[in-house]
Amino acid sequence: MKKISIIIPAYNEQENLPLVFSRVNALFEGKLAPYELEAIVLDNASTDQTEEVARSFASKDPRWKYVRYSRNFGPDVSITAGLDFSSGDAVVNLYSDLQDPVEKIPDLVAEWEKGAEVVNGIVQERNDNSYLKTLGAKLGYALIFMLSDCKIPLGATDFRLLDRKVVNVMKSMRESDRYMKGLVGWIGFRRAIVPYNREPRTHGTSTAGLVYCFFYTFNAIVCFSGKPLHLATIFGFGVTLLSLLMGTLYFILYFARPSFLAVAPPGITTIMILVLLGIGVQSLFLGLIGEYLARVYNQGKGRPLYVVDRSVGIS
Repeated sequence: MKKISIIIPAYNEQENLPLVFSRVNALFEGKLAPYELEAIVLDNASTDQTEEVARSFASKDPRWKYVRYSRNFGPDVSITAGLDFSSGDAVVNLYSDLQDPVEKIPDLVAEWEKGAEVVNGIVQERNDNSYLKTLGAKLGYALIFMLSDCKIPLGATDFRLLDRKVVNVMKSMRESDRYMKGLVGWIGFRRAIVPYNREPRTHGTSTAGLVYCFFYTFNAIVCFSGKPLHLATIFGFGVTLLSLLMGTLYFILYFARPSFLAVAPPGITTIMILVLLGIGVQSLFLGLIGEYLARVYNQGKGRPLYVVDRSVGIS
């Protein structure tokens, strides 16, 4: 039997996990009965009863495993750990909030059986609880698509299936600043998509608000593109050229003294605005360069991507 690994990142999901457990097991007793199941709950140091609930799954069903990190390392690193611990012929990422439908996993598997090695879930319609979050996600993915060198499909999510060959490649990529959608898009391989509608959370509250979407988008662009630096260079060149043109114009006006000007054009306000603009632009671009240097610095430390505190069923 081929084995399908389901990796399930979780943070404070004590109410949703029982639903995940029952729906995943029902799936492998029905449409996916010909496949062997491996389910790994990846706990980002939850502060509720997530650990107790997940441990109860592992005690009742040996197909279920549990990993708890020493702290919250974030969803992308959590997915990376899931790939490290998985042993299936294919690996499916499923968030425990159940906004991505468990019942679509057979569609991912069907595309995999047809020969696809990366099967992306593509959101057609979002039914998030927050309008601002939905708007932020759409704008964020549009910016990533425009500014990133790695063209991930619009609407692509972390709900995906990866073939074992792809998983082995992903395990070799150990960037400390991670954007998993970009990494999956960068590696290539044969691809397929499965469209679906994202549902609202059944229980709990999402921690991914509008501010999170902004920083997530910024990190994705910086991780996979040098375009912001190129744009900074172009903008700096444009500002320099504009300054030279304005200086030339003021020089001509000062000495020519055309009849329609009673006095030389006043310049104090203009100078102050241009100086403040120049300081602001320089500070912005220095900060942008610093973001890239910080990622080089973090990568050079060589720290592990995550630290496991305790686990069940993982050697």
